[in-house]
Amino acid sequence: MFVNRDDELATLNREYSRKGSSFTVIYGRRRIGKTALITQYIQEKQALYYYATQIRHNQHIEQMASQMISFFNLPYLENMKFSDLEQLLIFFSEQLPDDKKIIFAIDEYQELVKVIPGCSSIFQRVWDLNFQHKQIHLILCGSVLSMMHSEALAYDAPLYGRRTSNIHLKAMKFGNIKDFIPQISPEDAMRVYASFGTVPKYLEMYDNQMDFINNIANCILNKNAYLYQEVKFLLKEEKGDGPTYFSLLQTISMGERKIGNIAKKLQIPSNHLTRYLMKLMDLNIIEKEVPVTESNPLKSKLGRYRIIDKFVDFWFYYVYKNSSMLEIGQCSFVLDEIEKTFNQRFVSFVFEDYAKECLIENPMKYLGFVPLKIGRWWNKNSEIDLVAIGENNIALIECKWQNQPVGIHTYQDIVKKTQYIQTSLPVTYVFFAKKGFHNSLKDIPDLKTYSYIN
Repeated sequence: MFVNRDDELATLNREYSRKGSSFTVIYGRRRIGKTALITQYIQEKQALYYYATQIRHNQHIEQMASQMISFFNLPYLENMKFSDLEQLLIFFSEQLPDDKKIIFAIDEYQELVKVIPGCSSIFQRVWDLNFQHKQIHLILCGSVLSMMHSEALAYDAPLYGRRTSNIHLKAMKFGNIKDFIPQISPEDAMRVYASFGTVPKYLEMYDNQMDFINNIANCILNKNAYLYQEVKFLLKEEKGDGPTYFSLLQTISMGERKIGNIAKKLQIPSNHLTRYLMKLMDLNIIEKEVPVTESNPLKSKLGRYRIIDKFVDFWFYYVYKNSSMLEIGQCSFVLDEIEKTFNQRFVSFVFEDYAKECLIENPMKYLGFVPLKIGRWWNKNSEIDLVAIGENNIALIECKWQNQPVGIHTYQDIVKKTQYIQTSLPVTYVFFAKKGFHNSLKDIPDLKTYSYIN
């Protein structure tokens, strides 16, 4: 299923329209929709698409050669043998027409790199000497981010400086959930957001014929389900110390946010954790937050780490720590825990992410001004869900996922918190609520209210 990759498609089509050669690197984690993007892009275009699997060096050469010979309709060469990848790529370049652009896309590029010595250096030479003088759009696509960086994106990578565009494909937005699950209720959409997240493949797993809890039980908690082992596969694809990544993410999921506390919990020096945290940030699994008002975020001592991949967060909190129970089929124990803690521990927090998405996509509607930055705020005394700062305005935003209407006490509390922000800008207060507001909040001039469920 293809949903909402308009910007990425526009980038690829611009590359296709470019005179001469184009070279795009597409990268992103497993199941994020990279193949679907390429498939959509090459429709009705002349394109050779090669999906690299886990096979030996010579088998890649044979399979790729067979596709090339078929693509250029050269049946008399079907028995031709190529000694190596470089010879094959040069052969391909020699067949390219001068008057029409040809797309050559290699998906799961890391599988070539694993088995072909100097693979990216070969592509570098062929690009410099052959491809860049042709009408070609070369696409290298991969899901192991560390390898895509070391081979194509980093300053010392063999292919650095050759690409004309790169696309880092990330998870969908909250608003796309209904594209995958059209009949879902607003409340269940938020619950799906807090559990399945917005990775396209995960949303495709959701069965709209079952209720939310049964989807959790069948799609995630069942030891035979596709998503039960997904995080293990995701992390093990990346190079490094697997146990440390798992311990680190479990610790953050259980509530530790400061690097000192995480290190103490794991009995590892803080400076030893930095490279693991950086890798997880590169994967868009975690992020480091500082209060949005910090003038020098890089030097802030108030940094906190949080898991931003919603499925990974849910998986570590409910699946990983309960794996002994789930391996013997004791799903009901975990479902009871979800019933007791899920709304407070997960849905309340992702409701803030939903609100932030609304503010970014339509700031004039929700704020009345365009902010320069939006983020969480805290100090040792207090916290505010979101603060939006503009050139001439500031907004303090509270998000309440509760069944009862939000009342005057919430407004009084946030007004008190204003003293900690220390701003001379005019302040607007913005409330996002699950189900409406008490009459006591009507006609407050500096307050904007938005109900998720009317």
